[in-house]
Amino acid sequence: MSKISCEIIKDLLPLYYDEVCSSESKKMVEGHLAECSSCKRELDRIKTDIKIPKETAEKNRRDVNVIKGIADFWKRSKVKAFVNGLIGAAALFTVIFLGYTWDIKSVPTDVIKIKNVSKLSNGYIVYHVELTDGYALNRIKYDMDEDGNFYLTPLRPIIKKKAQPPYGLAKGYDLFNVEGQEKNHDGAEIKALYYGTPKDKILIWKKGMDLPKASDEIEEMFVFE
Repeated sequence: MSKISCEIIKDLLPLYYDEVCSSESKKMVEGHLAECSSCKRELDRIKTDIKIPKETAEKNRRDVNVIKGIADFWKRSKVKAFVNGLIGAAALFTVIFLGYTWDIKSVPTDVIKIKNVSKLSNGYIVYHVELTDGYALNRIKYDMDEDGNFYLTPLRPIIKKKAQPPYGLAKGYDLFNVEGQEKNHDGAEIKALYYGTPKDKILIWKKGMDLPKASDEIEEMFVFE
């Protein structure tokens, strides 16, 4: 076998030192090193350059741990920010959704007009209600206190919408069956009928009040088959 040049051996020395060369290459390098002091010095130089002092290695490990810790913190922060973003978006959506759909705000009586309170031939109380602020009314809440006061509370969402014809609950006639509902589910007698809340109300009817007879036009509006 021809003699291997030092240039080839020096190219193989890093692989030899890292023990990643083939067994044939290892034997070839070791055979050459036994006869060549120049390549042996080159191997010693590689060992010196690559060998890291213990203190330096420990410091490097600490630095790596610090960097890893920062990276983990950054990842956690990004995840936390993402989660917070989702929570914030969900909360905003909920607020907007409820603001448009959930009837949580009662209508103040200063924008409510009750007129033409009368009594139908069947004993029902009929009245005309109008919300003068121009906004729609979503629903009426029914409630009665222990003193027999019955409240028809108008409710709408926080985010109001303009009332559109035929206006629904915001404008028109409504009726209440006093004779059929003189007692609530607890057996208490209904003594008065109010439109609004206990603190902000308009009296529609009170027991003993003499109401006028409804007009023929209003009677025809509420013909029950």
